[in-house]
Formats: sequence, C-alpha cells, structure tokens
Amino acid sequence: MAQEYEGLDTWTPVIGGIRVRAMMGKARGLRVLLALAVLCAPGPAVIDQARAQDTDAEQIRNETEQALDRGDIQRDPPLAERVRQHAEDIAKDPSLQHEPPSPKAPPPSNISVPIPPEVFLYLLVAVLAVALCIVAYHLYGTYAFGKRVSKKVDQPLQVATQPITRPAGDAPLPDLDEIERLARAGAFAEAIHLMLLRALEALRQRLGTSWAKSLTSREIARRTELAPTDRSALKMLVGAVEISRFGGKSANEQIYRACLDQYRLIGESGMAQA
Repeated sequence: MAQEYEGLDTWTPVIGGIRVRAMMGKARGLRVLLALAVLCAPGPAVIDQARAQDTDAEQIRNETEQALDRGDIQRDPPLAERVRQHAEDIAKDPSLQHEPPSPKAPPPSNISVPIPPEVFLYLLVAVLAVALCIVAYHLYGTYAFGKRVSKKVDQPLQVATQPITRPAGDAPLPDLDEIERLARAGAFAEAIHLMLLRALEALRQRLGTSWAKSLTSREIARRTELAPTDRSALKMLVGAVEISRFGGKSANEQIYRACLDQYRLIGESGMAQA
C-alpha cells in the first residue's frame, strides 16, 4: 500500500484509495466556474437598462399600432412607386409578350381577270342606246294618235281647192263668221282651233252635261256618251289642232276644209237628233 503511493508528496494524501490532489483540482475547477459565472452575470444596472429597452420597444410598438389604427401612417407605398413596381412585375412576367408581334404576311389577292378598257365604252354605249329607246317609245306613245289623225287628214288633199266664198245674198254662215274671217286671213290653225272649241261647247249643250276642266280634248273625244259620228269628227278636229299647234306642222287650206266638213257633220248630227 505504501508502495502504491510512492512518489506522491506529503501534500497529496490518499483517502479511500483516491488521491486527494485530484479532488482538490476538481474543487478548484468548480470554484473557477462559479467565479466566471459571477463575473458574467449582469449586474443590477445592466438588468435595469435591459428592462428600460424592453419598455421603450413596447411603447414604440404600441404607438405604431395606434398610428396605424388612426390612419396617420401610409401603409402602402406611393402611387408612383406602386406603378413602377407593377410595371417591373409586368416586364418580368414571362407569360406576357413584351415585343410587338411580327407583321403577318398579307393574304394572297384574288386572281382577277384583266378587263380591257373597251368594255366600259361598250357599256356606256349600251346604256345610251337603251335610254334613247325609252325616249323614242315615250314620244311614240305620246304622238301616235296625232300621227294616225294626220294620215286621215292627208286623205282629203286630193279634193280640188275652191275659193272661200259667201253664199248668195252675202249672208254669213251660222257660227262660221269668225272662223271664216280667220281662214281668209290665212290663220288656218287658229280657225281649226276655234272650230274645236265651238264643237265641244255645242256637244256639251246638246248632251246637257258638264265635263271636268281637267279633261283634255282627246279624253273628251273618247267619251262613250258621244255618238259615233260626233266622236269621229271630234277626233279629226283634235288631231288637226295637235298637229298644227303643238306638232310643228303648219295647217293649210286643204286641212282647214277637211276640218270644216267634220265640223258641219257635228252640226248636222245635232240637227238630226233635234
């Protein structure tokens, strides 16, 4: 036992087989740790300072929350900043097209057959021809009756001309004084027109009717209440007046005598009915 503890100094006692030096070293280490803990532990001033900082932070946090609740602090960034951020987000969005689209190729034009310029000239000529045909048809329908009457008037031209003389006794013919005066003066067209007016007045008095002022002489000549002889004679006078006054054809003595014969037929028909 004594040999086991050889080499140990007198300051290293052995208790229960354990060296006291080691125990003393461990105790010294614990004291060192306790001393360090005491040195590192904050003092009262440090603790008070930490508590003051916590109080200030809590106060700042409370004041900030109150300001936010009152709306005194702007939570969102300014509008310009938000617009800029939004524009940057859009520019960085890969799902959007940031470059202008490339122009599309124009669709192929329809294949057109070249039209020669002569076609338009032909169309213009055709339109003018149709217009002339319409005008000619209208004129024909307007003056066809006058042409038919002129043919009938031309038939008595074979009658030998006779000078206009008054009957024996130098007495004027009934209702022919003014007509003969116009004929002697060479105004055959005016004489024929006066015959037509007096014939219409005589027929109106004989039939006891009154024709509308809107009716023309040609329309009156087509009335069904007229006798066939009167209707034929009246048509002759109407045709002669239309040709001489509106058709541009001058009336002569032969046409005047043919109309005078028709005028006398109207008078004779009236006397026969009487």
